[in-house]
Amino acid sequence: MAKKESALASENPQVTDLLHQLREASTPEAQRDVMVKTILAGRNNEISVAEGRVLSLEFVRINSEAQARLKDERARLKAARRTVD
Repeated sequence: MAKKESALASENPQVTDLLHQLREASTPEAQRDVMVKTILAGRNNEISVAEGRVLSLEFVRINSEAQARLKDERARLKAARRTVD
C-alpha cells in the first residue's frame, strides 16, 4: 500500500497536496474539508479513481487510529474512576 500510495502521489502533485492536508488536519471538520476537496477533484477528473481511493483509505486509517486512541483513553479514565471510588 505504501509503495502504491507514494507512486500515485509522485505522479500527481494535487494528490500529494491533498494527502499532506489530510494528515495535517487537526479536527474532524478539517478532515471533512479535505475529503470534500477530494470528491470535487474526482468529479472534475483532476484525480483518478485510484488516487481518490488512496485518499479515502488514508482518511479511514486516520479515523480508525483516532477512534482507537479515544477508546483507550475512555477505558483508562473509567479504570481511574473505579480506583478513586
